[in-house]
Amino acid sequence: MKRFLFVLLITATLSGCTLFDRQTTGGLQIITSEKPSSVFLDGQYVEKTPFIEKNLKPGTYSLRIEPDDPDLAPFETSVTLRSGLLSVVTWKPERTPELSGGVIYEMEPLKNRQQAEVAFITIPDGAIVAFDELEKEFAPVTIPNLSVGQHTFEITLPSYETQKHTLNVVSGYRVLVRAKLAKLSGADVANLVPSIDEDSVEIEQPIEASISATPTATTSADTEKQVLIKPTNFFNEGIESLRVRNNPSTESSTVGFAESGKSYPYLSESLGGWYKILFEGKEGWVSGSFADVQD
Repeated sequence: MKRFLFVLLITATLSGCTLFDRQTTGGLQIITSEKPSSVFLDGQYVEKTPFIEKNLKPGTYSLRIEPDDPDLAPFETSVTLRSGLLSVVTWKPERTPELSGGVIYEMEPLKNRQQAEVAFITIPDGAIVAFDELEKEFAPVTIPNLSVGQHTFEITLPSYETQKHTLNVVSGYRVLVRAKLAKLSGADVANLVPSIDEDSVEIEQPIEASISATPTATTSADTEKQVLIKPTNFFNEGIESLRVRNNPSTESSTVGFAESGKSYPYLSESLGGWYKILFEGKEGWVSGSFADVQD
């Protein structure tokens, strides 16, 4: 008898990554919000959505979701299928790629079978991840040492649609969550993070800082320009704030917390959507997703 262990609860439908007895094949499920679409794997048409298949060869595939409605934008990414596991893609196509969004759920075994964790990657980078009652973090982030059972998470970013779901964590596995956030219609493009190519995200690779070299330090501030910290919905000791990093990367260490609504001297250097500021007498970097340079 086949044994199914459902790992993710998506909206009101019981679905998601699954462990099943068939260890030589992988599975894939695709849901497109009641908007029928064609599914292509490695360029080959396989079926219409809603789609589920548990007899696929394990490996990494190029995935294309092409809505039947020609006014809706297609979506292309990669998805990894592992033996005995069912990966899930929930996608909401809209008129443009920027307005479309969804979540890809995958699983991978951990060396320690007693451990359980969830890893988040978001497009755009740097979205706020709220997991249960834990302190909010910026993606990419891994939440380790989790208890087995149901957990809730919410992914937010100003001017983007919120993703809020419940998942069930299983001992011995890491749940990989890749979220492509949909831009809200009419959002101020000038204040948004530059778009990232979905195909560039490889969930199997370690989540590392994207900066390979430390930028040259700037020792004097531009007295004419300030960096204003925008609302973040992230609170540190009851104060809405933004993390200040020692390098322009969400993986670098935290220097401190810049308070939302306050301005800090701009050190006339930006890199990859980050701004260098003078913070409490030290140099630091803040994400351009939540900061504006002002004259």
